[in-house]
Amino acid sequence: MEWSRGFPLLRRQFNESNDPRIGSGRDGQGGGSLSHATSSGTNSASLGSLGSTFVPVLIFSVVCLFIFVFFRRTCPRVYAPRCNPVLRAPEQPSPQLPTGWVNWIKPFFAIDDTYVLNNCSLDGYFFLRYLRILSIISLVGCCLTWPILLPVNGTGGSGMTQLDLLTIGNIKLPSSFYAHVLVAWCFFGFVIFIINRECIYYVNLRQAYLMSPNYSKRLSSRTVLYTCIPKPYVDEAKLRKLFGKTVKNIWIPRNTNILRGLYEDREDAAERLEKAEIKLITMANAARARLLKQHPAQQASPKPFSLKTPSFSVQGSTHDDTEKAKTDSAVRFAERQLSMLDSPTMEKPENLEYTHPYGYDSSLPDVRGSVASQWIPAGARPHHRPIANFGRRVDTIRWTRARLKALNRDIWKLRRAHRGGDGVALNAAFIEFDSQASAQEAYQILAHHQPLHMSPRFIGIRPEEVVWSSLRIKWWEHIMRRFFMMVAIAAAIIFWSFPSAIVGMVSNIKFLTEKITFLSFIMLIPEPIISVITGLLPAVALSMLMAAVPIMLRGCARVAGVPSHALVELFVQNAYFAFQVVQVFLVTTLTSAASAALTGILTDPLSAKDVLSENLPKASNFYLSYILVQCLAAGALKLANIGDLFRHTLIAKMTNDPRRRFQRWNKLTRIHWGSVYPRFTNMGVIAISYSCIAPLILLFAGLGMLFVGIVYRYSLIYVHDSDLDTKGLFYPCALIQLMIGLYVAEICLVGLFALKAAIGPLLLMVMFLIFTALVHISLNEAVAPLLNNLPRTLALENEMGQIADDVPAEQGTNGPWPTEQAGGLAANYYDEDVHFGDEPEPPPLDEMDNDIQMRGIEGSSSIKYTVLEWAKSALKLKLRAEVTDDSSFTRFLAQLKAWLTPDPQVEPNFLLHFFHPEIYQDFRALQRVVNPGPDTELPDDYVRRSYWPPEMWRPAPRLWIPKDDARVSRQEVAHTKDAIAISDRGCWLDEKGRVVCVVEESPLIEPRVLY
Repeated sequence: MEWSRGFPLLRRQFNESNDPRIGSGRDGQGGGSLSHATSSGTNSASLGSLGSTFVPVLIFSVVCLFIFVFFRRTCPRVYAPRCNPVLRAPEQPSPQLPTGWVNWIKPFFAIDDTYVLNNCSLDGYFFLRYLRILSIISLVGCCLTWPILLPVNGTGGSGMTQLDLLTIGNIKLPSSFYAHVLVAWCFFGFVIFIINRECIYYVNLRQAYLMSPNYSKRLSSRTVLYTCIPKPYVDEAKLRKLFGKTVKNIWIPRNTNILRGLYEDREDAAERLEKAEIKLITMANAARARLLKQHPAQQASPKPFSLKTPSFSVQGSTHDDTEKAKTDSAVRFAERQLSMLDSPTMEKPENLEYTHPYGYDSSLPDVRGSVASQWIPAGARPHHRPIANFGRRVDTIRWTRARLKALNRDIWKLRRAHRGGDGVALNAAFIEFDSQASAQEAYQILAHHQPLHMSPRFIGIRPEEVVWSSLRIKWWEHIMRRFFMMVAIAAAIIFWSFPSAIVGMVSNIKFLTEKITFLSFIMLIPEPIISVITGLLPAVALSMLMAAVPIMLRGCARVAGVPSHALVELFVQNAYFAFQVVQVFLVTTLTSAASAALTGILTDPLSAKDVLSENLPKASNFYLSYILVQCLAAGALKLANIGDLFRHTLIAKMTNDPRRRFQRWNKLTRIHWGSVYPRFTNMGVIAISYSCIAPLILLFAGLGMLFVGIVYRYSLIYVHDSDLDTKGLFYPCALIQLMIGLYVAEICLVGLFALKAAIGPLLLMVMFLIFTALVHISLNEAVAPLLNNLPRTLALENEMGQIADDVPAEQGTNGPWPTEQAGGLAANYYDEDVHFGDEPEPPPLDEMDNDIQMRGIEGSSSIKYTVLEWAKSALKLKLRAEVTDDSSFTRFLAQLKAWLTPDPQVEPNFLLHFFHPEIYQDFRALQRVVNPGPDTELPDDYVRRSYWPPEMWRPAPRLWIPKDDARVSRQEVAHTKDAIAISDRGCWLDEKGRVVCVVEESPLIEPRVLY
């Protein structure tokens, strides 16, 4: 255009070939900068660029895999903690794998999926299935799209090169888009079928899981949490009358703020005391070791050590008579201590009762004074300045002992008062029923006549999952909190683009220096440093920026009043998926296409539709490497488990606190599904959206999901904790979210067809878009009631046997049904001998009446009905006469009937099994393979501890200190046990004064209860 000649600077700044923003990424995992760093400033993602992106990631992945294979043999706590029976009790540990380099691979893949289902939580099983489904969708998409769309795109005639040649942007003739419509209908229809099929399978499997014998007997399956209860009904007697005789126990939480403060003070005081005891023992033994080093001992019998020096100073160099007397006393005491044969480092039977602080016979009198004072002065003992003591210095050990005794007494009094009914009751109640069926009945009914009163109710929440701060929320506060959190999340999704854009600008530093002149000095920096700034720095910054999002969303969920940690993750899944789709997918795609087309539009505004239709598919070039890079690099890093390897090998050895070492060993890493599902769902959305625009992306998605599935399978079986479980609620939510990919793909195709003026393909895609929306609505209506509810028919069949329409009617009551139940479920409410509105039975017909009725048509109620019945009968006779049993048409109808309504008793082939999950994978079929976890009994005192906050029942913590040769720990255990439980079993000081502990023998181990 002539107008652009007068603006050479503008034309230079918007030179399309030099715009490095094409294909830039916004994900927090660093994929975008890798792809861009090798693009050499071109719009086309060449094979060389893709290879230079993949090679360093492949090298990184190989290094991670080598770390895993090498350290897996020697670090079972890092790579196979679920094989430890102490960590898994009362559940069964995972099967051991061989410790060789490669001989573990075959036994690992031999583990059946049923084991994952019954031992690794329903969420874990469904996540592995979800990755498998995404892989199947992508690979089937390759088979559908590649044979048709790649040749059509490659011969489109628009003159594109390299990978752009295989996109829809290379097509010039509008008539060629009918091929894309045909493939889109087939592939998108397959995706819709898979989503519907998996929703049916999910409902059946979840019902079988919840109805399994072990799970149905657990306390959480029989307990319903009601929130937003009005004040008149926050009463146990009224709740029992409301829900009937099936109520077994009721827990009404109360305001325990004062008790919580005392409980936290006791935890802090116990931790302070434990650290002070360890410090005292370490200091005394260090002084003793220095003393023995200055005056070496000789071996004697039966004494292990004999001090020959007549006198010496504990602290050093003074030799006056007073110090000699003190030293002589210390020497005599040391000789008595060193003469003991039951050294803690020797293997001897452990005396569980500390009747004497020094290990002597219990009949000997106790020794007055402190053992540690023989080695260190009183001023060196641990001390602090509490505020309650006006900042005056106190001995930490003695002060905390007295403090703990006072706190124990105060906590006991408050707990007794709260159990007696003192304190303000919260607007919530946990109601335990006598059976799972009764709990489901109460959960599914409408309890209160006013809106949102007792309406937020939840079933299956375990005591350790409860967010106690959310139970006090009133119904109007619940509405306001949810509304404000939704507004805050929407604002965060919108405005999060600005910090992402600022970080993304760093990856385009060369482009910035060319356009902004005062930044030109940056190009004077050596090239390797610039590469680090443009490649590594944006990746790390974006990773930290994206990693902060789930943490923020979990805080929003708690503020919104979500009552359990599992439901918090479900809240995060929905919000984080919206964030991922907007920031990682839509913003990147639209801005990349707009930046690429801006130069052409400014040069020739009339060619805007052609330029956009050519450059919009180019935005997919980045995702070719993005999906595989994310799956390969992130999967290999997860398998290497470098964080746990560093934590359990280096940090554990440098930690002198036995409690922290035990807590680190005892706590398995937990998977936060709320932040894991959206990442892979977003990748599935990207793959589906670009399936007909750039079909090459499907291969990368399929292979990447396969690899990640193997990684997570190993992690779930051998590494990660599976306690946080929503019973599979993440899976249908992720499946429904995949529909976003269909909508985006169809809208993009409609837009591209409109830009190319392809009217026929445009109308066809609009029709399929409407069809997709109708299927989506129908799917939500069908599945939503079954997500949290168990139908009454399941409980009936589970109790009395199979009821199905395929049971022959002539069986009658010959099955497991008792004949007295013929009145149905409502028979108990009515007297069957009384006719409520029914007409009496008419008298029987005599011979004349019967003869008159059978004689003519005048006795019929309708002539039309008689004629229709006669016509049907005549047509059936004619068809039977013309069509023989061995005709091709009859065989076709029989085969079609066998495919549409197969016989459940016949063994199905793969296709029947795949297309009819409602028959071959129904509740009854899946119930035979599902029985999660062990069959454990509840403790006798579960009523006093289960659905109460921790401050209402948790006992005082047990202290764990190291045993030492100076016998300081023996005395400290004897003096402290009256204030708080304490032990030195399984922990000791070695010859270098370092704390050594056997965590498997720790007294801190507590039995785990499966609620």
